[in-house]
Amino acid sequence: MKLNFLLGTKAQFIKTIPVINESIARGYEVSLYDLNQHAKTSKHLLKKIDKGYSYFSLTKNQDDLGTYSDLIKWFFYIIFNFLVIKKLKFKNEVCIVHGDTLSTILGAFIAKRGRGTLVLLEAGHPVPGILQHFPESIIRYITAKISKILIANGKDQVNQLNKWKVKGKIIEISTNSILDSFKKVNLHNQKVSNKVTVAVHRNENLNNKKRMAMLTKTILDASVDYDITWYLHIPTKNKLKKYKLIEKLKNANVNLKELIEYDKFINELHNSDFVITDGGSLVEECQLLGVPTLVWRNEHLDQNHLFEKGKNLYLSNYNQNDIKFFLSNYKNIDRKINVDFKRSPSKEIIDRLDDWLSLK
Repeated sequence: MKLNFLLGTKAQFIKTIPVINESIARGYEVSLYDLNQHAKTSKHLLKKIDKGYSYFSLTKNQDDLGTYSDLIKWFFYIIFNFLVIKKLKFKNEVCIVHGDTLSTILGAFIAKRGRGTLVLLEAGHPVPGILQHFPESIIRYITAKISKILIANGKDQVNQLNKWKVKGKIIEISTNSILDSFKKVNLHNQKVSNKVTVAVHRNENLNNKKRMAMLTKTILDASVDYDITWYLHIPTKNKLKKYKLIEKLKNANVNLKELIEYDKFINELHNSDFVITDGGSLVEECQLLGVPTLVWRNEHLDQNHLFEKGKNLYLSNYNQNDIKFFLSNYKNIDRKINVDFKRSPSKEIIDRLDDWLSLK
């Protein structure tokens, strides 16, 4: 039996590579179709895939796409070449996509056009509103509605999918497959004090000058006492330039760096006094590490109950009092975490697919 993975972003590769490796280990014929949305970063992640799969690049792009113009060109290139001009043939083969990115919806449409059986990983995150978390929210809903199999990371996601009245089969697993990637990282303790790591990239922050100015002020104030490194996604860097904030950060000796490889970045988080971030996956990784984390959002659709599993995650609410409270009290946060590291969500996914395929 053949399994086809259609991926394009860094986060998709991080969360899906354990599933790919489990598929290879089970003897499936595995093909990976790379949409190259984050081509530069994902190239390093490909090294983590075991031998025994076929790789197909759908574009010639070699960089991480970070500007709206580049994303639009890439998006319509994929549509024109793989939905209009030609189609990839997947007749009755399993095609797996992940999450709620542009690569997700493009991969889903390519799979459906090729008559593949569409499987959606990490299905069932809620949609707070079409214009909130745009375009992720609408992608979550559309992809869920057209998928044949929906892998949900818990009962809350299952309930959400039932509310949407999806037609596909819902399969529940215990937790996010990111756990399997995280378990592969060798953590190294470094004797570094006053170290802070920042990573912010969500559109609801980048497109709000007031929020970015508040974040910059928070970092500038903290830079007096802390050695701060901000790992910049391309859109984040562009917005900081547009809002004329990047020079202020440089003048305060804030370290502005490009993204680094996954294992190295997890170790940076591990050795930080605290972290500031807005990323969904990154919040989950910080929870697994137990590192005190100021979540730069005023809400978190916490279907994985991350905020309940420990005390290290704290919402900024874009409120100065909440921000000051975190900075004054983060040292008192208990870093102990309650995680069942014996679980393997990737094995659960392939187990469930094995069961389903055996009944076809």
